[in-house]
Amino acid sequence: MYLTEPRLTEIVRKQVRYKFNAYTGVFTSLMVMQIIGMLLGFNSRSSFYGGSSMEISVTTASGDLPFVMTLIWAFTTGIVMTTTAYRNDAFAYVSNRMSHHMSGFLFLLAASAIGGATAMLAGSIVKFISLFRSEPFLISSWDIFTAPMEFFTQMATAILYVILIASIGYGIGALVQRSKLVIPLLILVLFVLPFFTGFLTFEIIAKAAEFYGMETSLPVFLLKVVVTVAGLFGMAAFLTDQLEVRK
Repeated sequence: MYLTEPRLTEIVRKQVRYKFNAYTGVFTSLMVMQIIGMLLGFNSRSSFYGGSSMEISVTTASGDLPFVMTLIWAFTTGIVMTTTAYRNDAFAYVSNRMSHHMSGFLFLLAASAIGGATAMLAGSIVKFISLFRSEPFLISSWDIFTAPMEFFTQMATAILYVILIASIGYGIGALVQRSKLVIPLLILVLFVLPFFTGFLTFEIIAKAAEFYGMETSLPVFLLKVVVTVAGLFGMAAFLTDQLEVRK
């Protein structure tokens, strides 16, 4: 045993710091996706007829689109984090599989929290800037300016959703790294099998979305997310544990 043998916590801390310095592209892509969502959120329009000679046009300013774009970013980031290039980067420091998975988990957790928080702030910016528009408009839902307590509750929920979606991407990425047959299998299950099972697959996905999306209690929702994320990361660690460091 060496006198300078590094501790696991020290290795993980260094790897997390390294990931924040090396993976700047993760946050650059987050910023780009949220800007796209903000630009789209400024021009949400809908028209309907209120009578034989009257047409009503409603312009809305919604913060939902930055959040949707953030979910897409979280899913793709979770997948990318499992690729060979990212796995090889983990060994810039002396490490093992345990420290690699722990640092990856903590980095993805922190990045998702940043993504969820900034998505909510981006939505508030969309609504705030819309106050200076000359045309009539409708601001949907609350924001940090009109209802701060509800806003921060919504922010916590958004962060949990981003963490959940990122962990799903991480789990799928681990499956793909374990076997490339997972990709055609997913295509089969999502796009081919539903036509032969009466869209039963879509119903299962809808039930899973309802399980999380219809939850009204934040503590219960937190428990669901924690259990799901722990299971997905545990599965990913198990599947990739036997993979070689470099292929």
